[in-house]
Amino acid sequence: MVSESQSQIASPETAAEDQQRLLSMRWRRHREVLVVCVLVVVLAFLLRVREGQKVEVSVGSGWTVPELCISRSMLGFQCPGCGLTRSFVCLAAGDVAGSIAYHRVGWLLALATLIQIPYRSFMLYWLSRRGLPEPIPNIANQLFGWTLIAALIGSWGLGLVGI
Repeated sequence: MVSESQSQIASPETAAEDQQRLLSMRWRRHREVLVVCVLVVVLAFLLRVREGQKVEVSVGSGWTVPELCISRSMLGFQCPGCGLTRSFVCLAAGDVAGSIAYHRVGWLLALATLIQIPYRSFMLYWLSRRGLPEPIPNIANQLFGWTLIAALIGSWGLGLVGI
């Protein structure tokens, strides 16, 4: 007779399926972040900031990108991310002063975006060759993300008080 606790122990097949599912989820996450970061970098080079702070496509039609910030367009106040698109576009054009003028930590977020490209590429390679576990502890990734969020909110807060 099998006790209840023995029936709850995972079989080797179930454990292998769980490992494969976890590996697939991590692979998908790294791939998605890589694609988004590459798109952000490519778009930063394809856009330009024109007079009036509007962002437009730099090649061809001169199509203006619609306002992306809902709080700014509908409520009239800036969110912590307001100006990041213009900041990234200025950085791509080599205008560091303009980038900082649009968002004081835009350069930091742009650097974080650029760092993601080799990091996520490496992680996809690592997962395809080595599997689990990942070489960088999850706490390091979380600390990196929370630091960027704190920088965004801190910059926004300083802007609210006029600093």
